[in-house]
Amino acid sequence: MTGATGNVGGKVLSLLREDGRKVRALSRNPAAGGLVPGPGFEVVTADLDRPETLPAALDGVQKVFLMSLGANKATHDARLVAAARTAGVEHIVQLSTLGVEVADDPRANPLGHWHRLAEDALRESGVPWTVLRPNGFMSMNLGWAPGIKADGTARGPLADVPEAIVDPRDIAEVAVRALTGEGHRGRVYELTGPEALTAREQTAVLGGLLGRELRFEPIPLADFRRMLLARFSEETANGVIRTLEEAVAHGAELHGRLSPHVEDVLGRAPRSFADWARDHLDAFRG
Repeated sequence: MTGATGNVGGKVLSLLREDGRKVRALSRNPAAGGLVPGPGFEVVTADLDRPETLPAALDGVQKVFLMSLGANKATHDARLVAAARTAGVEHIVQLSTLGVEVADDPRANPLGHWHRLAEDALRESGVPWTVLRPNGFMSMNLGWAPGIKADGTARGPLADVPEAIVDPRDIAEVAVRALTGEGHRGRVYELTGPEALTAREQTAVLGGLLGRELRFEPIPLADFRRMLLARFSEETANGVIRTLEEAVAHGAELHGRLSPHVEDVLGRAPRSFADWARDHLDAFRG
């Protein structure tokens, strides 16, 4: 699996290990990611930027959880898919994003377009596949914690776009069902939460649980771009900003819609934002 230290991948890893599955995690720097081998758990050093490292990492692997980020996603996914095909991998579960199906114009929605190209590479490979298209992650709101602790203010780039954001735990559980169960090959699952809330409404939910009066303050996109550049390449940062601009204009039509697929796969309703917030209140307490 890739992305074993991420918001979703880390949970996929934990669930697979709890289920007694043999897992091999791919990492550019296992020590930095805190990945420690153990019974039934291997860690291999490999890099999606170095395709020559992938055949050994995939030797003997039956199934793959594929996750990568940013402007290089299409290239990275295509490299791993090609190596997986050569290695005889039987099934790949790919983490994509909501909105791929409408991402025809890379200028309007670069983020969706990168994921669309990555999905195309998987479908065209001949390796059996399942694609997961989640909405935004509830865990992204942990970025509000410093402002809420300091002055009761949550800050982000979108204030009034309704979004049916999803708990990463639900995404991970769907991924594990797809990896270990039957009937998921050739399926695309759109993964959303049970309700569409704006950032202001999410802030109000969080404030009610904390027993505090909170406010939401929009961050200008130019300022948010500077924040992104501290973590990502310029191409990735620019693509995210352009996609956010599109979300401001038309986001409610896509990000506010609800999907039944979490419940279809797991047999229960997706966790609500209030459910997620209750489990993470300590992160927001001063």
